[in-house]
Amino acid sequence: MMTSTTLYIAENLNKRITPAQMNAFQSVCDESKIPLLQNLSNHEIMNQLKSNPQAFLILDVDDFICFIKKNNTLVNENFILMPQEKESFELESHKDELKKIRFIIGNPPNDLLKIFLTHIFVFKNSPDKKGICSYFDKENNVCFKHDVIHSSERSTLQQKVTDFFQEEIQKNKDKLVAGTSSYAKSMGDILDEFLMNAIWDANPKRASTDRSIPIALSEEEKVNLLCIFDTLNFILSVSDQFGTFYGGVIEKYICHALGLKEPRVGISQNTAGAGLGIFMVMQKIGVLIFEVEKGKITRATAIARGDQTMRDLQKKPKTILFFERN
Repeated sequence: MMTSTTLYIAENLNKRITPAQMNAFQSVCDESKIPLLQNLSNHEIMNQLKSNPQAFLILDVDDFICFIKKNNTLVNENFILMPQEKESFELESHKDELKKIRFIIGNPPNDLLKIFLTHIFVFKNSPDKKGICSYFDKENNVCFKHDVIHSSERSTLQQKVTDFFQEEIQKNKDKLVAGTSSYAKSMGDILDEFLMNAIWDANPKRASTDRSIPIALSEEEKVNLLCIFDTLNFILSVSDQFGTFYGGVIEKYICHALGLKEPRVGISQNTAGAGLGIFMVMQKIGVLIFEVEKGKITRATAIARGDQTMRDLQKKPKTILFFERN
């Protein structure tokens, strides 16, 4: 059989997904011209994956454990884990296999689900494809953009980002659910974590330097900041020009998102843009995305929703996506 990009829906997940989620899968596959195969047993899918390693598979935790037990050599970076519960303790003994996972889709609204799936299909094999923010950075949407050229800008920018989102929340409060006002400060807090990673951790020359000493950033070191509000999604994105964040680090976030004992709080400084504060970030938003072009760029993006309170958010599984290309 010729290898091709195909999307399989695993047996257990196929029984549990909603009609709206199924429509989202079908819509993305139609637009991407990718065959969608459902109603197959996991055993049948395993047999087909052996000859088609390029295929994508969306599966829930029970499906994942089934694959691990029956043929764990098939587990690869094209497995998209879609947990149905906030915590997946049954994966505690399967962390070795989790190291291969790059995509966890929690329970996002269907418009975001479609964007995430589309980006999973196109990012790696489309070098001209822009980052995840390109789906939101439209003409009518409100943006705040800034190039960071000095580390001392952090506190000022934190306040500017908080004010930006607070102002938009105030303007649109009739359309947003009560309780979303807390996202403005959360985004400011998240910005500070992202900036520390982009200014110091990501830069091989600065990863071990004293962070209390202000530094001017050269043209090659400057950090790009983008905030977007599109009346529903709060988006914060920070990009560095190093592309040193590597896939092995994402395991810690994935374990954290699944409610597992890992990560132990102790990430070393040399993990290139993986500050401890990211775990704090994950408590405050539902979606965390990393996009890496090796040696060129690391883009960290947080997304929160105006139709979901933080209390509701904290009851649902998180979405963690790690995209990488050379």
